[in-house]
Amino acid sequence: MEKVRNALKMQREAQRKRLLAPENDPIWREFDLRCANDLEHQSTELLRPTEPLETGAGGEIIPPPSSNLPGLETVLQEPDLLNLAASSQRMDLVEKAGVLELALETSHLCATKGPVQKMLTHQLAAAHKRALELMGESAQAKDPDIACKKAKVAAKMMDAFSRAALTLQRLQTGASQVVTVQHVQINGPAVVGNFTN
Repeated sequence: MEKVRNALKMQREAQRKRLLAPENDPIWREFDLRCANDLEHQSTELLRPTEPLETGAGGEIIPPPSSNLPGLETVLQEPDLLNLAASSQRMDLVEKAGVLELALETSHLCATKGPVQKMLTHQLAAAHKRALELMGESAQAKDPDIACKKAKVAAKMMDAFSRAALTLQRLQTGASQVVTVQHVQINGPAVVGNFTN
């Protein structure tokens, strides 16, 4: 994925040239801006795939055989080699975590959009697997202290799973949290506390 690294360097250099283009020298400014445009154009060409990219399970891009990359990737509207590299990296990670099938199924059934939602579904799959493994280990542990510790860690993992699921839901529905503050004015003395007779 050397092409992707080079393209990203070109994009950063184009941004730098735009920001540093001198305001007080119109000739140098024009030169820097043209260089920035050329760098952006070259980076776009580097990221353009040489053959069409197809989608597979979980909405991931299937790397073409010529890329020599295992794995799949998120489909954006116009997938490029950066998307392909990111997909390959995500698939390597979920495979190492031992949840490739579970992660792809979760991502597919949740109809994820974009890489953040896909990563969340992959984390959900990994947390689910580990939480259930820990619960199983806890049930089979001979030492009650170890069994209790494993059950506590499993409970924390399930809590993390629940929070990630809520985050995914918020991302997908665009839900936001609204806090309403009400001011109450009390005429007369306020009494706070418990009274017993």
